[in-house]
Amino acid sequence: MAAQKVLKKIFGIGPVGAAASLCLLAFFLWADATFTLTIAIDHAGVLKTFGVLLMALGFGLHCWSFSTLRSWWIDDQLCTKGPFRYVRHPMYAAWITFICPGAALYLNSWWCLFWVLLVHVLWHQLVKEEEKIMLATFGDAYRAYAARTGRFFPVKLG
Repeated sequence: MAAQKVLKKIFGIGPVGAAASLCLLAFFLWADATFTLTIAIDHAGVLKTFGVLLMALGFGLHCWSFSTLRSWWIDDQLCTKGPFRYVRHPMYAAWITFICPGAALYLNSWWCLFWVLLVHVLWHQLVKEEEKIMLATFGDAYRAYAARTGRFFPVKLG
């Protein structure tokens, strides 16, 4: 049980979300291969370039987040510095906001853009469990932190 708690602290809902996201991606890639639905643009190279830039930005955010979060794993304190100063889940945000859309643009596929939308909805649901754990662990400090930061975007929506 203690090992499970340590793994949950290190990985959160990441493995579950990644597995679900990859299953959805497999379905949408199958749909794309079966029912081709490309994004109509005169210069497909523009999509690929923008896709690569989004993915690079996402990988940079992911690395920055991971580097910042290491201190939380050691100190066992709420991490509110680095990218966590702006969003509660910057590693997940890196994937669902930058890397996945970048891949969809690079692949020039409406099906993959549909996948991005579905993945966003999925992660918003999955992360609620992780937020309950953070609230139970850090109490009012997490409540105040959540009140001033967005889940995946720096600006709170709604």
